[in-house]
Amino acid sequence: GNLKLVHTNYVEKGSSLQKQVEANDSVSWVEKIMEDLPEQQKMVLQLRDVEEYDYEEIAKMLEMKPTAVRVALSRARKTVRERLIQKHSYGIG
Repeated sequence: GNLKLVHTNYVEKGSSLQKQVEANDSVSWVEKIMEDLPEQQKMVLQLRDVEEYDYEEIAKMLEMKPTAVRVALSRARKTVRERLIQKHSYGIG
């Protein structure tokens, strides 16, 4: 699926083109990073942050306990955040 998610809040009206390019760059990076996540983490992240289901719904859909959903989500977010920070720190691209 495509990420119309968290990063929409980056792109405020009238913000500089530079910022928008960076935001779009981040989105494509988040997508790349998500592709590398373990399947379960990827699914949880997609359902929660992209499609905005609640934990109980995701737990049912993936046949997981809600606590397991939370754990998978926090791991997935942590990985994405760390890799984005690495990319921005070292200019890997």
